[in-house]
Amino acid sequence: MPSHQELQNAWCDPSIRASLGLDRFEALAARQTQDLSKGARALLFDLAGNLGNEVGKLANFPMEKLAGLRATIQSSPIAGAISENDVIAIFNGQDADKAIKAAGNVALGVGLAAVGTAIPVVGQIGAAVVALGRAIYSILDAQKKALDQKEAAVREALYQTFPPLQTADSVTDSGLVQNQLRAILVTQDWTPVFMPRFEGEWVGIERDKGFAFAPGKKTKWSDKFGGDEAEAFVPSGGVGLIPGTSILTSVIQVNLDPRGHAFSHFFAGGGDPRGPFTADNPMSGAQYVIDTGSFYPATARLGALAWEWATRTGSPYLYRLDVSRMHAAWKAYCDAGIDYLRERVFPWYAKFIKAKANGDAGNMNLEGFFGSAVYYGVGSWACRQSGGTNLKPVFTKYPIPSGRYREQIKAANLYPGSAHSGAFLPILSEPSKGFQDCMGTIYYRNPAIRDVLNKLQERQRSDLRRTLVCAYVRHTDAAFVGEKNKSLLDLLRNQRALLLTSEDRFYVNMLDVPEGETHEGQDWRGLLLKSGVPALPHNLSGPKNLRLGETEPGDSPELPPLKIGDPVPPAWKPKIATFTPGALGHVGQDGDEPGHGQVEMSGSDLDWRDFAAGAAAFGGLFAAGWAISKRWGRKSALG
Repeated sequence: MPSHQELQNAWCDPSIRASLGLDRFEALAARQTQDLSKGARALLFDLAGNLGNEVGKLANFPMEKLAGLRATIQSSPIAGAISENDVIAIFNGQDADKAIKAAGNVALGVGLAAVGTAIPVVGQIGAAVVALGRAIYSILDAQKKALDQKEAAVREALYQTFPPLQTADSVTDSGLVQNQLRAILVTQDWTPVFMPRFEGEWVGIERDKGFAFAPGKKTKWSDKFGGDEAEAFVPSGGVGLIPGTSILTSVIQVNLDPRGHAFSHFFAGGGDPRGPFTADNPMSGAQYVIDTGSFYPATARLGALAWEWATRTGSPYLYRLDVSRMHAAWKAYCDAGIDYLRERVFPWYAKFIKAKANGDAGNMNLEGFFGSAVYYGVGSWACRQSGGTNLKPVFTKYPIPSGRYREQIKAANLYPGSAHSGAFLPILSEPSKGFQDCMGTIYYRNPAIRDVLNKLQERQRSDLRRTLVCAYVRHTDAAFVGEKNKSLLDLLRNQRALLLTSEDRFYVNMLDVPEGETHEGQDWRGLLLKSGVPALPHNLSGPKNLRLGETEPGDSPELPPLKIGDPVPPAWKPKIATFTPGALGHVGQDGDEPGHGQVEMSGSDLDWRDFAAGAAAFGGLFAAGWAISKRWGRKSALG
């Protein structure tokens, strides 16, 4: 991918845009696809290659997937310019086994499907390549049409595309893959890939032309975004991929200049910039907010592939995930976000009014105003406005795990003004209890992290009972370590003891049993060989659902399919806005202010028209993948 600096220069200078090939969608699509091809090869090499070092001893790639590994590494090269149809062909994982048996180089999608990536997910990754490529092309193309527009509001709107805040690019993205993601995936603990990047209480930092928010401690920092006296967030070691999705979350950033025209107008008594587009507000409020994790598409996509490889039935990598740690981390992340809104954002406006009356508004800390954007990071809106008025709305609350997440919150009739503000909640004074009851989080609601992790934990237990995976894992893998995981470790020991006397042991492939692993203080490989397991496999096409225990009824737990996040950062989407006369209805507390509503519970099915529109935004590509996501999404999402 082109670097952020290249994109900035191309935005300013059409000659650079042409020289770098950024005036063509085909070149942008090719660069992304080349990145994915190189990244997938690197990750698979790390998992399968033993270079004779300590890390290499952990290499334990399933023998049955070696053909897919070879196909991915030797997949057909990617040309320097490819069309949308070429992308579809490259990420088509259909008939992978047949294509591999035909020999010769195969498409990247065939190789990815053969190593355990669900075919719809392979297709959705291809769809994301198209969507992001077209978004970048559209942004650069739109700049041509605005060269003669000099009004301050228009310049401010265009500048949101490449703001002078935290920016990330392909160089940073590549660094995260090489130095963080790859370093984690060669260990027995993949959990950090799916943990928040920060932990602790949420805090805000004012940066040049905006604000940034994340949990944890602040540290002194010197950079071009904040000057010599700047601050930055202390990372926790997590990559930030939300479990069960391809969404990477990091610092939540508000690209609204606190010294700019839109906010200054509000400060002087004008409209709230978190509201609709107006003559003084160059875009609707929701478009000011961005998760900087969306700047790292390669890290997110390759992390999502790791999730796919870990969560297929019988995968030994499933036990490199410590579910209890993920549960605790994501619940704390979301709870801290809601606490921040209550403690810092709800009281801010009352303090502002008082300071303004005393002539001291210029010295106000603005974090409490901008901080409502934290809901973009942790929130999943639980209601729709089903009645009442903007002054006194009535909300209908949907049951868990339903909810609207991120861009889905920018829709009409969720709360007064929701179509403009989205997750950048336009809070003035403490909201009513009815409104607060609608403020769900992503832990419980769409994308429903709790439910995904519960299913993951069920799968870990079920696979130990239903498959031969107990032969191929290590008791020191992350899922078995620690007091909270003692019951799973006990189950592993029990299933190994059972395997040693079961007829199913003759289906064990000793080539996949790890070296140096022990069971009850004895060499595990030696115990298997002593029990009669052949040193070389005689039959690799054994029963697909081996049951080592007799107390496991029903089917294996089904994990929800990977949810593919919107690949296009909001700041890179077309700035289509319609002027709406009248002030924004804010969320208030008193009866004479909008937003004082009540909640009614509803158990009815949710409207799926929004989901169909979301799929259409990806150009209608890979309908099968979206259909599977939709089937599962009915349980947790509105769109």
